[in-house]
Amino acid sequence: MPIEIIIAIGAGLLCGFLNTVASSGSAVTLPLLILMGLAPSMANATNRVPVLVGALIASITFLRAGIIDWRLAFKILTPTVIGSIFGASLAEYMPQNYIKLLIFIALLCAFLLLFSGIKKLIENELEEGIRYRGFEIVILFAVGLWLGLIVLDGATYMLLALIAFVRLPLVKANAYKNLAILATSAIALAVFSINGEVNWEIGGIMALGSIVGAYLGAKFALNPLAKVWTFRFLVTVILLELIHMGVAHFTTPLISLTL
Repeated sequence: MPIEIIIAIGAGLLCGFLNTVASSGSAVTLPLLILMGLAPSMANATNRVPVLVGALIASITFLRAGIIDWRLAFKILTPTVIGSIFGASLAEYMPQNYIKLLIFIALLCAFLLLFSGIKKLIENELEEGIRYRGFEIVILFAVGLWLGLIVLDGATYMLLALIAFVRLPLVKANAYKNLAILATSAIALAVFSINGEVNWEIGGIMALGSIVGAYLGAKFALNPLAKVWTFRFLVTVILLELIHMGVAHFTTPLISLTL
């Protein structure tokens, strides 16, 4: 088996695991796709394949565990999906350099959010009840917009939005987060594939690893230890992403960073 295939499967596995347990799995697959020679726009589109497959496997696992309430799922998915439709459409017209710059901004914002009191919300069970008002709907729409535009760190924003604003405990937030990733990735992938942006061969290979990674991630997310390790995973992955971007900054202008 060629080494490139092994690397792609391994990256897909890690992507599926990280996206299910926490987020930022695309931090593994998206840079790898660009290093394989894909243009940023095609890498952005192809990356949706392992993300979609991983979210499907994770959602099925959470569904079997009895975590998902479909009435609440409908409320969460509606503004998120609408936002993703706008985001995916916008991505088709956005210059590739802007995509790279947006990725950098998203990484920085996600890292700063982690140290704004989110840790306590992740590790503690919330008892005050679910919030679903106009403000939460706007937040979910905005997250969906980003998920449709550039999926990288979109799962981070969705997880934090469900915990900090909708006030869901971690296990449930992870379950609905994966449902949202599934729906928005399907929409984005459909838009990108119509425009011929998806490399199905590479995306399919990564998806094989994502199946295993997502299943293992969903099982881990149901474990009480996930409360502690989710925050650690988020900090570690996003910090590594920022370090990578910092190194690239010293070799290329910011607007043309290679991710």
